[in-house]
This record gives sequence, structure tokens and C-alpha cells, in this order.
Amino acid sequence: MSFSRRKVLQALRDRGFVAVREGRRHTIVRSQSGTEIAIPRHRELKRGTVRGIAEDADMDWEEFREQIS
Repeated sequence: MSFSRRKVLQALRDRGFVAVREGRRHTIVRSQSGTEIAIPRHRELKRGTVRGIAEDADMDWEEFREQIS
């Protein structure tokens, strides 16, 4: 199962994350508390990758998954 990168980024933006920089392979987003997360630049992200992003963002996986599905 995979998830859309756009939906993942939108869900993070809705939680207050902002894009700090765009690299060749990753987009780096930062929260207001200073937490930085690297989002791979692929159209679709694998479930394990997205779950790790949710964990890094201190989000509940089930809630995050519903938001991006």
C-alpha cells in the first residue's frame, strides 16, 4: 500500500509544518517546535515510510492514515 506524497505534505501543513527547503531527493519540513522531517520526493510513498513520518511528527498513525487516505 502506498500514499500520495502531496496528501502527506498537506496533512503535515495542516498540523503546522512548513517546508524549509527543497533538496534534490527530499523536502524538509519543520514544525513550530523545531522538529525537522525529511519527506522523500516520490509521487507515492510506501506505508512504512509514511508511518515513520507520522511517528516523527508525534501523530497517531490511525488518525494520520485516515487524513491522507
